[in-house]
Amino acid sequence: MTEQHAAGRRPLGVTIIGGLVLLGALILAIAGLGGMFFSFVSLIPGSNVAGGALFLWGAAYFVLSIILGISGMGLLRLRTWAWWLAFLVALGSLAWSAYGLYSASTASVPLEPSTTLTVGIVALIFVYLLSVRGRFRRLEAPPVVKTT
Repeated sequence: MTEQHAAGRRPLGVTIIGGLVLLGALILAIAGLGGMFFSFVSLIPGSNVAGGALFLWGAAYFVLSIILGISGMGLLRLRTWAWWLAFLVALGSLAWSAYGLYSASTASVPLEPSTTLTVGIVALIFVYLLSVRGRFRRLEAPPVVKTT
């Protein structure tokens, strides 16, 4: 078994989450490179494009796409660090979404259905990540050879 865990194959949900993370990385890479490329329009006399800000946001998106790409590959390869990263992102997203629900309810603002849906989806991902924790493996250290 080269890429498969000894306990079994990669769970379908992990494959879906990893694939979506990689898709997000691709979209952000395209957006980031596009932003950096189109920032040079500001060099044309008379253009009203804020080229510096566009270039910086494009670069930030591109760096984020690299991080997401590495994370997606880690999830697909069942790496422990990728599980922790996904778990912490899901936890943070759940807290942020729950705070959005709370602040909307205290401000007497009509509750958006998308906010409730987001909390539900993120909660499902969070619980799912907890349930598949055992499928992620640590890289085994090479055996220590004692020399005399």
